[in-house]
Amino acid sequence: MIKLFKHYVPNAVLLLGLLDIILLLAAGELGWVVRAGQIDMAVAPIYTRVPQLVTFALSLEVAMMAVGVYGATALQSLRHATARLIVAVSLGVIVQSAIYFLVPALGFWRSNLLYAMGITIIGLIGLRILLGKTLGSQVFKRRIVVLGAGLRAQRLKTLAQAPG
Repeated sequence: MIKLFKHYVPNAVLLLGLLDIILLLAAGELGWVVRAGQIDMAVAPIYTRVPQLVTFALSLEVAMMAVGVYGATALQSLRHATARLIVAVSLGVIVQSAIYFLVPALGFWRSNLLYAMGITIIGLIGLRILLGKTLGSQVFKRRIVVLGAGLRAQRLKTLAQAPG
Protein backbone atom coordinates (compact mmCIF):
# COMPACT_ATOMS: atom_id res chain seq x y z
CA MET A 1 0.00 0.00 0.00
CA ILE A 2 1.05 3.54 -0.70
CA LYS A 3 0.04 6.53 1.39
CA LEU A 4 -1.47 9.38 -0.66
CA PHE A 5 -2.94 12.48 0.98
CA LYS A 6 -3.11 10.76 4.40
CA HIS A 7 -4.94 7.72 2.94
CA TYR A 8 -3.56 4.29 2.29
CA VAL A 9 -4.25 3.21 -1.29
CA PRO A 10 -3.75 -0.42 -2.34
CA ASN A 11 -1.29 -1.04 -5.17
CA ALA A 12 -4.01 -2.75 -7.24
CA VAL A 13 -6.16 0.40 -7.11
CA LEU A 14 -3.19 2.54 -8.17
CA LEU A 15 -2.54 0.17 -11.07
CA LEU A 16 -6.19 0.40 -12.07
CA GLY A 17 -6.09 4.21 -11.92
CA LEU A 18 -2.95 4.35 -14.06
CA LEU A 19 -4.45 1.98 -16.63
CA ASP A 20 -7.64 4.08 -16.61
CA ILE A 21 -5.68 7.25 -17.44
CA ILE A 22 -3.87 5.50 -20.29
CA LEU A 23 -7.19 4.17 -21.58
CA LEU A 24 -8.78 7.63 -21.36
CA LEU A 25 -5.96 9.17 -23.38
CA ALA A 26 -6.25 6.42 -25.99
CA ALA A 27 -10.05 6.74 -26.15
CA GLY A 28 -9.81 10.50 -26.64
CA GLU A 29 -7.32 10.05 -29.49
CA LEU A 30 -9.34 7.24 -31.06
CA GLY A 31 -12.51 9.36 -30.91
CA TRP A 32 -10.64 12.15 -32.69
CA VAL A 33 -9.24 9.84 -35.38
CA VAL A 34 -12.61 8.19 -36.02
CA ARG A 35 -14.35 11.54 -36.48
CA ALA A 36 -11.55 12.91 -38.65
CA GLY A 37 -11.82 9.83 -40.84
CA GLN A 38 -15.57 10.32 -41.22
CA ILE A 39 -15.23 13.86 -42.54
CA ASP A 40 -12.14 13.05 -44.65
CA MET A 41 -9.96 15.38 -42.62
CA ALA A 42 -6.22 14.82 -42.50
CA VAL A 43 -5.22 13.66 -39.03
CA ALA A 44 -2.53 15.92 -37.63
CA PRO A 45 0.21 14.47 -35.40
CA ILE A 46 -0.85 13.63 -31.87
CA TYR A 47 1.32 16.32 -30.28
CA THR A 48 -1.08 18.95 -31.67
CA ARG A 49 -3.87 17.49 -29.47
CA VAL A 50 -1.98 16.85 -26.23
CA PRO A 51 -3.69 19.66 -24.23
CA GLN A 52 -7.15 18.47 -25.32
CA LEU A 53 -6.34 14.82 -24.55
CA VAL A 54 -4.90 15.64 -21.13
CA THR A 55 -7.92 17.80 -20.29
CA PHE A 56 -10.25 15.00 -21.40
CA ALA A 57 -8.41 12.35 -19.36
CA LEU A 58 -8.07 14.48 -16.22
CA SER A 59 -11.68 15.69 -16.21
CA LEU A 60 -12.97 12.13 -16.54
CA GLU A 61 -10.51 10.79 -13.95
CA VAL A 62 -11.60 13.44 -11.43
CA ALA A 63 -15.25 12.62 -12.15
CA MET A 64 -14.49 8.92 -11.64
CA MET A 65 -12.90 9.63 -8.27
CA ALA A 66 -15.80 11.88 -7.26
CA VAL A 67 -18.41 9.26 -8.12
CA GLY A 68 -16.54 6.54 -6.23
CA VAL A 69 -15.39 4.30 -9.06
CA TYR A 70 -12.39 3.26 -6.97
CA GLY A 71 -14.43 2.54 -3.84
CA ALA A 72 -14.71 -0.90 -2.29
CA THR A 73 -18.25 -1.63 -3.51
CA ALA A 74 -17.49 -0.62 -7.09
CA LEU A 75 -14.40 -2.82 -7.20
CA GLN A 76 -16.23 -5.90 -5.90
CA SER A 77 -19.21 -5.93 -8.25
CA LEU A 78 -19.16 -5.47 -12.01
CA ARG A 79 -22.76 -4.24 -11.93
CA HIS A 80 -21.92 -1.47 -9.45
CA ALA A 81 -18.76 -0.64 -11.38
CA THR A 82 -20.67 -0.34 -14.66
CA ALA A 83 -23.31 1.93 -13.16
CA ARG A 84 -20.71 4.17 -11.54
CA LEU A 85 -18.59 4.27 -14.70
CA ILE A 86 -21.52 5.39 -16.84
CA VAL A 87 -22.41 8.12 -14.34
CA ALA A 88 -18.76 9.19 -14.01
CA VAL A 89 -18.14 9.35 -17.75
CA SER A 90 -21.36 11.32 -18.29
CA LEU A 91 -20.40 13.74 -15.52
CA GLY A 92 -16.87 14.02 -16.92
CA VAL A 93 -18.19 14.83 -20.38
CA ILE A 94 -20.38 17.57 -18.90
CA VAL A 95 -17.32 18.97 -17.09
CA GLN A 96 -15.34 18.70 -20.34
CA SER A 97 -18.08 20.66 -22.13
CA ALA A 98 -17.93 23.36 -19.45
CA ILE A 99 -14.16 23.53 -19.82
CA TYR A 100 -14.58 23.87 -23.59
CA PHE A 101 -17.06 26.71 -23.04
CA LEU A 102 -14.64 28.54 -20.73
CA VAL A 103 -11.40 27.75 -22.61
CA PRO A 104 -12.24 26.82 -26.22
CA ALA A 105 -8.65 25.82 -27.02
CA LEU A 106 -8.85 22.88 -24.57
CA GLY A 107 -11.97 21.21 -25.90
CA PHE A 108 -12.94 18.52 -28.37
CA TRP A 109 -15.63 18.85 -30.95
CA ARG A 110 -18.96 17.56 -29.72
CA SER A 111 -18.87 14.66 -32.16
CA ASN A 112 -15.36 13.69 -31.06
CA LEU A 113 -16.50 13.86 -27.46
CA LEU A 114 -19.43 11.56 -28.22
CA TYR A 115 -17.20 8.96 -29.86
CA ALA A 116 -14.62 9.24 -27.10
CA MET A 117 -17.36 8.82 -24.50
CA GLY A 118 -18.62 5.58 -26.07
CA ILE A 119 -15.12 4.19 -26.50
CA THR A 120 -14.30 5.14 -22.91
CA ILE A 121 -17.30 3.37 -21.41
CA ILE A 122 -16.66 0.19 -23.39
CA GLY A 123 -12.93 0.31 -22.65
CA LEU A 124 -13.30 0.93 -18.91
CA ILE A 125 -15.83 -1.88 -18.49
CA GLY A 126 -13.59 -4.18 -20.54
CA LEU A 127 -10.61 -3.22 -18.40
CA ARG A 128 -12.55 -4.05 -15.21
CA ILE A 129 -13.52 -7.43 -16.64
CA LEU A 130 -9.96 -8.15 -17.78
CA LEU A 131 -8.39 -7.16 -14.45
CA GLY A 132 -11.05 -9.10 -12.55
CA LYS A 133 -10.16 -12.23 -14.53
CA THR A 134 -6.37 -11.82 -14.37
CA LEU A 135 -5.82 -10.38 -10.89
CA GLY A 136 -8.97 -11.76 -9.29
CA SER A 137 -11.44 -9.84 -7.18
CA GLN A 138 -9.57 -10.75 -3.98
CA VAL A 139 -6.80 -8.26 -4.79
CA PHE A 140 -9.23 -5.33 -4.37
CA LYS A 141 -10.55 -6.44 -0.97
CA ARG A 142 -9.45 -4.64 2.15
CA ARG A 143 -7.60 -6.71 4.67
CA ILE A 144 -7.95 -6.11 8.39
CA VAL A 145 -6.38 -7.52 11.51
CA VAL A 146 -8.51 -8.03 14.58
CA LEU A 147 -6.64 -8.03 17.86
CA GLY A 148 -8.52 -9.47 20.78
CA ALA A 149 -11.37 -11.82 21.43
CA GLY A 150 -14.90 -11.65 22.64
CA LEU A 151 -18.27 -11.00 21.11
CA ARG A 152 -17.11 -8.26 18.74
CA ALA A 153 -14.24 -10.33 17.37
CA GLN A 154 -16.57 -13.31 16.88
CA ARG A 155 -19.08 -11.09 15.09
CA LEU A 156 -16.35 -9.79 12.76
CA LYS A 157 -15.27 -13.37 12.07
CA THR A 158 -18.79 -14.41 11.07
CA LEU A 159 -19.16 -11.31 8.91
CA ALA A 160 -15.89 -12.08 7.14
CA GLN A 161 -17.03 -15.61 6.34
CA ALA A 162 -20.35 -14.45 4.89
CA PRO A 163 -20.39 -13.87 1.11
CA GLY A 164 -20.46 -10.24 0.07
